[in-house]
Amino acid sequence: MKICIIQPKYSTDYSMSEELFAELLRLMDKCDDSMDIIVMPESCDIPCFASTKSESEASVKKFNKILLEKASQTAKRCNALLFVNARFETEKGYRNTTYAFDRTGKIIGKYFKQHLTPDEVSKMHLDGGYSFEYSEPVTMDIEGVRFAFLTCYDSYFYEAFSNIARRNIDVVIVCSHQRSDTHEAIKIMTQFLAYNTNAYVIRSSVSMDENSHIGGGSMVVSPRGEVLVNMYSRVGIETVDIDISEKYYKPAGFGKPHSAHYEYVEKGRRPWKYRQAGSAIILPDSIMPYPRVCAHRGFSTIAPENSMPAFGAAVAMGTDEIEFDLWYTKDKEIVSIHDSTLERVSDGIGKVYEYTYEELLKYDFGIKFGEKFKGLKILRFEDILKKFACHTVMNIHIKTIDNTCEYEKGCL
Repeated sequence: MKICIIQPKYSTDYSMSEELFAELLRLMDKCDDSMDIIVMPESCDIPCFASTKSESEASVKKFNKILLEKASQTAKRCNALLFVNARFETEKGYRNTTYAFDRTGKIIGKYFKQHLTPDEVSKMHLDGGYSFEYSEPVTMDIEGVRFAFLTCYDSYFYEAFSNIARRNIDVVIVCSHQRSDTHEAIKIMTQFLAYNTNAYVIRSSVSMDENSHIGGGSMVVSPRGEVLVNMYSRVGIETVDIDISEKYYKPAGFGKPHSAHYEYVEKGRRPWKYRQAGSAIILPDSIMPYPRVCAHRGFSTIAPENSMPAFGAAVAMGTDEIEFDLWYTKDKEIVSIHDSTLERVSDGIGKVYEYTYEELLKYDFGIKFGEKFKGLKILRFEDILKKFACHTVMNIHIKTIDNTCEYEKGCL
């Protein structure tokens, strides 16, 4: 099977857009019917750096239709599968999209970039709502070959690789830019992807300049991590023949039967060590819409306020936010309590900041609410973060006396 990667010239000078788009079309004309798979870079309908949303959308309006028609014609003329990345318009805006064309020039699938860059969200306002919901990795079975996809920034999220690998894929299509990475870094990341998914990786990017040591790096890597071709910063097209059925198997531990690398890793995985919240992760505060449900001091009608039971009950019931209060102790620990005094919520007396944390642990912070909460201890801020980070938005009220004394300045 013959693979073709296209690496066009790229510029940060937006005024060169028409010139560079014409050059991209000429590179597509160089493809021929000896090729089986053609892969093109990310954002081919934005051929130069667009610094604003208006520039980006102006390029899309000018080039998108032309590009997709050319992609269809090229796939049909070359009798090849073709993958190209460009915008796709939805009711909510544009999506960063990889299109798959079959040998007749028909679009047979789309992959939407799963990890939008901060600028794509905040500056370009791309439609990315889908990326905050769980979804299985996108795969396409085409002519007996199973394809998976990553787009540029997706390639940095190594935790996704094992989920892709479990789909028993043959090829990962990577339409990319990665304009700030060195050639060596790009090569290492691509080899890592191929080795961890036991699949060929076909990566297409853009040349920042033929003498540049960053960006570019369009390449094909085998399942064993061997770089079969690497364009570095050269502008043009490159081809290589591959055996699509090739896989790499190694002993699953010394002296053990052979398996794919990802299969060996799965046997010993401990997800609770590094996947902090799993599917319970919520939208970040900057994106979560209003109105929201906020649990004041936790679910404080069924459990003591500012306590782990109150917060846990609120999160379990699906609240968007938990609100709680923080005071500092005599030894600068930060604890969750609303009043400066202890009497209302515990069997202690006096000011919370007159005690060390260890001294506060002697008091019962559950008995005043009810007998079933007898023995509950005061809660540290650190423990709230450990338990509920990524599970809920935290609406935090920091309590101080007057914000003027040196001790409080140090705590703040």
